[in-house]
Amino acid sequence: MPKQLAKGVWLNVIPTTQFKTISMTVDFIAPGNVRELSNRILLAQLLETSSADYPTQTSLAQKLSMMYGASYGVNVFRYGLQEGLRFSSTIINDHFIGGESLLNEMVNFLHSVIYRPLINDDAFETVTFARQKQNLLAYLKSLNDDKQYYAEQQLSQLYFKNEPFFATSLYGDAETINGITAHDLYAIYQHLLATNQVQITVAGDVSEADLVAALTNWQLKDRQIQTSELIYRRPETEIVSKTEGQPLQQSKLNMAYKLPVYYRDADFYKALVFNGLFGGTPISMLFKNVREKNSLAYYASSRFDGFTGTLLVQTGIDQSNEAAVKTIIAQQLDTIANGQFSDEVFNQVVASLINGRESRLDSQRALVNQVMLDQLLHSSVSATEWVKRIKQVTKEDVAMIAKQVHLQATYFLKGEDAK
Repeated sequence: MPKQLAKGVWLNVIPTTQFKTISMTVDFIAPGNVRELSNRILLAQLLETSSADYPTQTSLAQKLSMMYGASYGVNVFRYGLQEGLRFSSTIINDHFIGGESLLNEMVNFLHSVIYRPLINDDAFETVTFARQKQNLLAYLKSLNDDKQYYAEQQLSQLYFKNEPFFATSLYGDAETINGITAHDLYAIYQHLLATNQVQITVAGDVSEADLVAALTNWQLKDRQIQTSELIYRRPETEIVSKTEGQPLQQSKLNMAYKLPVYYRDADFYKALVFNGLFGGTPISMLFKNVREKNSLAYYASSRFDGFTGTLLVQTGIDQSNEAAVKTIIAQQLDTIANGQFSDEVFNQVVASLINGRESRLDSQRALVNQVMLDQLLHSSVSATEWVKRIKQVTKEDVAMIAKQVHLQATYFLKGEDAK
C-alpha cells in the first residue's frame, strides 16, 4: 500500500530481492495540455544535464561515477489525460559493494537535482538554457527525417484534431518551445513543484521505513489535487483522410480506428487479445497475410491504446499497393469479426501475450511504471490475475471486439520515387 507523506504526495515502496539494483523515480503529475507538455519536455532537457550542484554534464557524470556508476535521467510521459515529469535514478544494491549504503546518497542526489536547478536572477542560467532549447528544437526538426515518425504524427493530427494534447508529440511542439523564456520556464517549474501530485516509487532490497527516514529533509508540502479523469473517450466522427507526396522509396500507410474499450474496462483483456491477433504480435493476421503471404508490405502492425480507445495500424508499402493494402486490412477485421481464425493461432496469440507479460516482471522499470499507474487509477491487478483474465478470453469475445472497430482516419505518405 502506498504511504501518504503529505496531501497529494505518495511513496510507493516495492521491497524485492529480485534485482541487483535499487531504482527510484520521482514523478510530478498533472492534467495535460499542449503548452504544459512542451514546458515539461524543455524542463527535462535542462534538468537532465545541469543543476546548481552539478552545473555541467561533466560534473554530473563524475558524481554518478562516484556512486558506483549510478544512472540518472529525466523524461516526460503521458497516460491518457495526465502528463508527468519523471526524475529517475538507479544504484547498485549495497550488498554488492561491501555494505556501503548508497540509498541516502541517491535520495540526496535526487533532491539536489530536483530542488536546486541551475538558475540566475530567478531564471534558468541563460547560456545553458539557450543551448538546451536550441538542441531540442534541432532534434524536433530532425525527427521529420524519420518518415514513420512523421506519418504517425500526421495521423495523430488528423485523428485528434479536436484534442491537440494527443496530437502533440512527446518531444513537444516546436512553436511553443520556441516561445518559452528562461524566466518564464523557471516560474513554471516552481509552480509545478508546489502544485503537482507527487509519486515517489522505489523498487529493490529496501524498506519503507528507510525511505521515509531518507526523505525527511525533502520537506514535501501539501498540495491541492483536483480529481481529474485519466481516460479520454473520443467521440466517433466522420472518416477523414490525407495523402501527401514526398521523394522517398517506401510509402507509409497509417490508419486510426476507434475501439471504444478502455484501460481495465470489462472488455479490456478481450481487446488485448484481439489486437494480438489482428496486428500486435509477430503471429498476427496483418503480419502473416499483408506482409508474408501477399507480400504487400515491408511491415504491418497494430497497436491498441486503452487510454484513448484507439487502434492504430502502421504499414510500409509500395505506393502502387495502397488500394490493395486497404482492402486486405479491412478483410482481416472482417475475418476476425466472423470468427474465421483457428484455435491454434488464437492459442498462440494468448501464449505470446502471457509470455510478454511474464518477461516484463523481470524489468525493474516496468515494475515501477505499473505501480505508479496503479496509484493514478486507484486500482491494481496482480500478474496472476492478469494472466487469468487473458486466459478467460474466448474466440467469441475477440469476434465481438472486432465488430466494434470503426475506421476514423487514414494518412498516406506517398513515395513519389517509389516504383
